[in-house]
Amino acid sequence: MSHAKLYGSIISLRFFFSFALLGFATNTSAADSVMDILKPYYPLYNEALQCHGAIAPSGSVSGLTREPDTAGYCIDIDRQKVVETDKGKRLYILVTGDVSFDENGDEVLRGHADSGLVGMFVLKPKGRGWQIESANPYMNAGNYGLGLGGWDLEKFAPNTWGFVNEHSDTHQGYTSTSYVVLTPKGHGIIENWIGAGFDSEGSDSCGGQGQRLCNDRTANLDIDTSKTVNGFYTLKLTVDGYNKGKNYKDSAYYIKYQKDKGYQETKDYPLKDIY
Repeated sequence: MSHAKLYGSIISLRFFFSFALLGFATNTSAADSVMDILKPYYPLYNEALQCHGAIAPSGSVSGLTREPDTAGYCIDIDRQKVVETDKGKRLYILVTGDVSFDENGDEVLRGHADSGLVGMFVLKPKGRGWQIESANPYMNAGNYGLGLGGWDLEKFAPNTWGFVNEHSDTHQGYTSTSYVVLTPKGHGIIENWIGAGFDSEGSDSCGGQGQRLCNDRTANLDIDTSKTVNGFYTLKLTVDGYNKGKNYKDSAYYIKYQKDKGYQETKDYPLKDIY
């Protein structure tokens, strides 16, 4: 199953409240310009919760219409950094959001079916300030409606950085973990999910006396900077564990960047499609 998404346009949503109080520390004199640039994406201010945010897709769909469900997210800045490239400075920003309110602004309870909100922005200089080069403010990662935090900024190409994190979720005792890789592409962001681990510890269906072996395995991610494919470095996944009669010990798998698709799991990858 392919899990790459390229977002180059902004979802039209119903917004309300004000955005005037949000501030960003950019280590530059252009902080006000950055605020102005991000206002259209997160223009809500919830007085009761004292947070800024937006109404955005929650990662689930309606059981009747199959239309995407939406939720009100309070947002925060998880990571931001200015990097030097051959084209000049670039400001990378990662925003996260928690499900917090409904379309009327009333506080809501979070559910397992809701995903957290993630937004990525790449800004380039414009005069003394910044302008958007690549963006997607409305991606989903993190469970129980909480935005996935603790993102790392990594170099995925000679002049391109991206964010990476691990998303985990548990169902019926089985825990699956995936690497979430976000890289800029044109005016949008490519989102790739790559299997990172599968754990049966919470299940009673394997590993016991007279039961089958658990199909548990893990993968460690490294970026191979020795060469580029389609302009990007290759990902190296080192797999350990067991799956369907096969043992893995420091087994290396390489995922190359595909044009317009990003990092796609190979067919033989032992953790393919676990998310």
